[in-house]
Amino acid sequence: MNTSFTSSHNKSIFASPSFSELELLLTFSQPLFTLRKKTTLIIDGEKFKGLYLVHSGLLKKSQLKKSSENEIITSFFFPGDLIGLDSICEGHYNGSVTSIETSGLSLIKFKKIEDLPITKTSHIQLLKILSKTMRNEHTRLWHTLSQSSDSRLAYFFITMSSKFREQGYSPNSFRLPMSRQDIANYLCMASETVSRIVSRFENEGLLEANGHEYLILNPRGLADIAEKA
Repeated sequence: MNTSFTSSHNKSIFASPSFSELELLLTFSQPLFTLRKKTTLIIDGEKFKGLYLVHSGLLKKSQLKKSSENEIITSFFFPGDLIGLDSICEGHYNGSVTSIETSGLSLIKFKKIEDLPITKTSHIQLLKILSKTMRNEHTRLWHTLSQSSDSRLAYFFITMSSKFREQGYSPNSFRLPMSRQDIANYLCMASETVSRIVSRFENEGLLEANGHEYLILNPRGLADIAEKA
């Protein structure tokens, strides 16, 4: 059975920028540094320093609900992702960013977009990355707000599969270091609902789950669920 289900169109939607696409921006990044697991990189409201490029690991961005102390997870950052794109105009970071696992990052330092000492070509490159990030977020929000729980979770697994493919790993067998609670929070679902749907997907032969390890058995079936309106 052909287990590849991500078309070239979908790859462009889900993928992080490749390091070759970021080559010009990398020229201006500071040396690589390591952030240990469960360490805070950015505090909500902190003054903007520049963009952080993820080289390895996984991080999450969260914000606290005003009515409670519960956090809302708004983003996961994989290798190739830029952290802080939504904070350039305001001069401060929106949301707190924490490492889910030990991560390698570099900082592209600047205070305002006009201060970024790069060429016209690199400015265009950054604008393309901004546009792509906005499109990805709009697609995710559409699924979160308008689709069923089954569709949201199936779409999540497709997105994760595409992320691993872009990193050169298997798109069908991978480890997700985030907890089921984090996944549920990100998808605006209860953790019990995520566990129940994962169990049903297993019973239907769509995937296998063992702790943080996932094996996609029927990628086309998952894609069909994700695409249901």
